[in-house]
Amino acid sequence: MKIFVMRHGEAEMMAKSDKTRPLTGHGELQAFNQGQWLRSFIPEFDKVLTSPYSRAMDTFTQINVAYEQALTDKQEIWDGITPYGNSELVSDYLALLSDHDIQTVLLISHLPLVGEIIAELCGKNSINFYPATIAEVEWDTEIGKVVQSKTA
Repeated sequence: MKIFVMRHGEAEMMAKSDKTRPLTGHGELQAFNQGQWLRSFIPEFDKVLTSPYSRAMDTFTQINVAYEQALTDKQEIWDGITPYGNSELVSDYLALLSDHDIQTVLLISHLPLVGEIIAELCGKNSINFYPATIAEVEWDTEIGKVVQSKTA
């Protein structure tokens, strides 16, 4: 299974709540550019897991634009990948998806969870998740390895 763990793009600092912080204009551009990069070698994803927080949803929107809206039906909005989600639960869900022949997943989430997911899947995290950073993990449902990462 190929899992692309992505932190949302640069977000506004001020909002009524953490959940409602949107991307900045720069964050939208980061997400779109990362979407173009992804599309250059992953023409489609089997599943896109997205946090329900505004900045993650905005990131998905820009990536979906880069994919010419081809990811719309692949998106699953999941409360389990908000900033303080449980990385073990994420791993269990990814294993379940693998059992259902899902082979490529884009997961759009937040700090600190993105680093915790990498640690859960690979045994350690060596990625600095700046805004819009993506880490590609090859995972066999037991242990994974980071194949590459790209900052925006």
